[in-house]
Amino acid sequence: MNAEAAPPGKPKPKRRVVRAVSTGLATPCFMANTNKGGRIERVAGFEVGRVMSQGFGGRRLPEALCKEDLGSASNLQFAFPQSAVGKDDRVQIVDTTVLPWRCVCHLVVEGLHSHQVLGTGWLAGPRTVITAGHNLFSPRTGLGATRVTAVPGRNGDAAPFNFFRSSKWAVHELWRGDGDERFDLGVIWLNASVGDHIGWFGYAARTDPDLEGLILNTSGYAADKRIGTQWFNAGRVSNVEPRTLEYGMDTEGGQSGSPVFAVLEEDDRVVLAVHAYGGDSVNQGIRITDDIYELLKSWIR
Repeated sequence: MNAEAAPPGKPKPKRRVVRAVSTGLATPCFMANTNKGGRIERVAGFEVGRVMSQGFGGRRLPEALCKEDLGSASNLQFAFPQSAVGKDDRVQIVDTTVLPWRCVCHLVVEGLHSHQVLGTGWLAGPRTVITAGHNLFSPRTGLGATRVTAVPGRNGDAAPFNFFRSSKWAVHELWRGDGDERFDLGVIWLNASVGDHIGWFGYAARTDPDLEGLILNTSGYAADKRIGTQWFNAGRVSNVEPRTLEYGMDTEGGQSGSPVFAVLEEDDRVVLAVHAYGGDSVNQGIRITDDIYELLKSWIR
């Protein structure tokens, strides 16, 4: 449920030591096609997305969710939240109705700051959206979200699979209590089981050798682009830390909470980290270790 605000001015406690272990725990994705095995012929100029989202309650978003001056939660929380690594070669996802892009959610968050802010999340179960903790709660101010609107597969001002408002969320206890950036994780519970209809990502805890040099993908809703557009990038893991992964993928503010995932055999898309921070030469996500895996598992609804 909605987290209670911590009293402002409370002394920041020392970081607790939490051992990180990754032994290979994994939950597969659910990304079965929803077209009963039928397939659309690829004809130039035909709008495939209209058919893919037909019957899912898609509609235009309210004007309040489409204001171009909305900023990202990370830009307000941190001085240097995200960055492009070298040449920015992000590519826009034009058709967000197909897998896996429809399982990436644009978040519009109220109550965390003085105005609405933006972030990204990803479906991990029927009603479960995983994101960065700083999209939901600020240890610096003690403020938390009063309401979050999640839009799966948002494309501009269109919500092809409808949109969902929620005030039910949680963050990792070490993010909430200590502001520990190694545990900057959160979850939102929706009031409808949209994942049963459009799918969700798997997630896994992998060992250091399995992660070193691995090619990863990410996609999210960048605040430096037209609002509501989803942007993709890929790159290799450049450094494996006990609690984080560093990678050479371009991101910007608004993409905090994006899935950082590997594409395995038979198109099994498995999230290995949750994107959260940027730097001069690399960007960084919160690594899924065994304890984080168990936390995510306990969050799934």
